[in-house]
Amino acid sequence: MIISDKQELRRCVKQMVRRAGVCEALLDFNVTHGEVGVEPLLDLWARPAATPGEALKRTTAEQTPFAADARAMFAALDALDLSVRDLDRAHTLQMQYERPAYLREVLDTMRAMCVLVRVNADDAAQTAFEDDRFEPLLSCAGEWFVPGRYGVDYAGAAKRIAEAADLCGAHNLLLEHFDDYTLRYCLLPLCQDRGFALHVYLKNEEEVARFALLLDEFEGVRALVRACEKAQKRLIDEAVRRVRLLVCLDGAELMDYALERLGTRFVPYSSCASLPEQMLGRWLLEKEKIWQALCDVYLPLARTGYELESSAVERDVRRLLSENLLALCRPDTLQA
Repeated sequence: MIISDKQELRRCVKQMVRRAGVCEALLDFNVTHGEVGVEPLLDLWARPAATPGEALKRTTAEQTPFAADARAMFAALDALDLSVRDLDRAHTLQMQYERPAYLREVLDTMRAMCVLVRVNADDAAQTAFEDDRFEPLLSCAGEWFVPGRYGVDYAGAAKRIAEAADLCGAHNLLLEHFDDYTLRYCLLPLCQDRGFALHVYLKNEEEVARFALLLDEFEGVRALVRACEKAQKRLIDEAVRRVRLLVCLDGAELMDYALERLGTRFVPYSSCASLPEQMLGRWLLEKEKIWQALCDVYLPLARTGYELESSAVERDVRRLLSENLLALCRPDTLQA
């Protein structure tokens, strides 16, 4: 169906984004034992009290809850049909769920297709997810790369990482702090040999440039890269001619630039949440920004006379919110 006017465009894009399945690049949460529910959500932003209702009352008595974590909590509870006005009742209802069922409800409400969960190597042997939408993201910690008498044993570190990955079934590795030698002599060769995808955060433009050149040296290695706000444009520019470098943005603010330079070959958002419900709430709020940002770039194109079809919008949204990340972290999923 060809979209014929501005209002139809807004309706179409809004509907497509809100209903789209999503893939999350980083959830920093213990899926097996981590506490869930109203109380840990409140602990992120509210003043402590004997009950959730009292905590909300004390925190909002003199100030409206503008905090981002408060908005995410309210969005998540509302989507889960847990009372926002009566947090004690919401807590009681949530406690009636068995934990696995509650987590499934969170993922279903989020329309999650895949959630990469940060896993420490020490926990690899005990990591097993009941819901196959959770995917281990093995953190390659700095203690593996502490120099000994003869320097850093990168071969030994690579062996230990591979063993930990086998224990938890990880196909994705996370490097949380950029280091040239760790990348060159351990992680990039390991990813090349074992087919792992590498996830990395870069804190400035210099690291972005250095990582891009390193990636060029290791054929076949796929990487999801996040960067600080000031370095994101440089990251997008470096990814233009590097199809194995998948950019993950902080949100919708740079979507117009990313779409102009990369088409739909990037990931617009990762919640980087510490709780499943926080992840849900952040995604619900960010989807509202994403559909509006997409409208802003579709509209000038439609005004040129280009015939924009709803099927093309659906394809673009699907690639941005799920397929690009799935192709990186679960390459066999889209081929099946």
